[in-house]
Amino acid sequence: MESLADIAWEHVSCPLCGSGDSSVRLRGGDMLYGLPGEFQLVRCTACGHHYVSPRPTPECIRHYYPASYGPHHPAESCAAPSQPGTAAPAATTQPWYLSPLVRRIPGLRRLYYWLSESYAQIIPAVSSSPKRALELGCADGRFLERLAREGWEAEGIEPAEEPARRTQARGLTVHFGRLEPGAFPAGSFDAVFAWMVLEHVHEPLATLREIRRVMKDSGWLVFSVPNFACWERRLFGRYWYALQLPTHLHQFTPKTLNQMLRRAGFESVRVIHQRNILNLPGSIGLWLRDRFPRSRLGPALLRFIDDPGLWGTLVMAPPAVLLAWLHQGGRLTVVARPKTSTKYGSHTWTE
Repeated sequence: MESLADIAWEHVSCPLCGSGDSSVRLRGGDMLYGLPGEFQLVRCTACGHHYVSPRPTPECIRHYYPASYGPHHPAESCAAPSQPGTAAPAATTQPWYLSPLVRRIPGLRRLYYWLSESYAQIIPAVSSSPKRALELGCADGRFLERLAREGWEAEGIEPAEEPARRTQARGLTVHFGRLEPGAFPAGSFDAVFAWMVLEHVHEPLATLREIRRVMKDSGWLVFSVPNFACWERRLFGRYWYALQLPTHLHQFTPKTLNQMLRRAGFESVRVIHQRNILNLPGSIGLWLRDRFPRSRLGPALLRFIDDPGLWGTLVMAPPAVLLAWLHQGGRLTVVARPKTSTKYGSHTWTE
């Protein structure tokens, strides 16, 4: 990695409202990968949005995504039962919980699906044919493959070169780079998806406006972001797993998300608190690794969140469901529609 002296930084006004008046709320380093530097998260005094300033420029931010950056690597197949409509990975031996005897237990499969459903990824029901989708930050292309299985003509955009090439090699339509103005004709897509992406982009409002341009008036925008308004962030501070300075350039709340969507030409249909508490073991892991470097528990917790497995998923499900019901989920899924759409029909999606 280049030295800090070689990386260009920029002081910015609020990316949501343009105000130059802000206050420092938090200072910290890269807790996840240990890359050098101290960064600060500021709060806009006009609209309340939290963002990193000064920040690495768009040309230099790539240096804060190391080769080991998790989302850029194909995930290992987990052994949990696959949801209806998805392809299960091939296995040489059948796990006991997939045996015919266990499957005959009344209500067991339905209970598992209810407990394990996090609402992290939602696909709207679109009646048009063909139905076209764009995914921002498609990484290894797993969601593009899911869209294809469900009858979508899907293509993705990936700013990291290596995962983009790997995904292209599997026959998926992936564009290397960022969503640039004019990259697609207006009204090209029935839906645009962005899973944990908007917090990484330098200008989220401009990105949303370009998404609105390439989306049909009847289209859907579905995305997810960390929830800066949740209890986890207040408890863990700079150790909060979803903070991830400096690559998470923005920290959103339901309030600032609604403000941003309105300015970009959208209406928020629903803000969903995900049934997901993986930030909790991740935050504890970061704290332990920093305070007790010789302890094995911190690194073990950080590995656990990459693959919690069947039992980990089931154990964490009840508190995750409760916190989502209390609107204290650490991750949000947002479903939005263009303002020009006055009749949306039924709000149905495949989960």
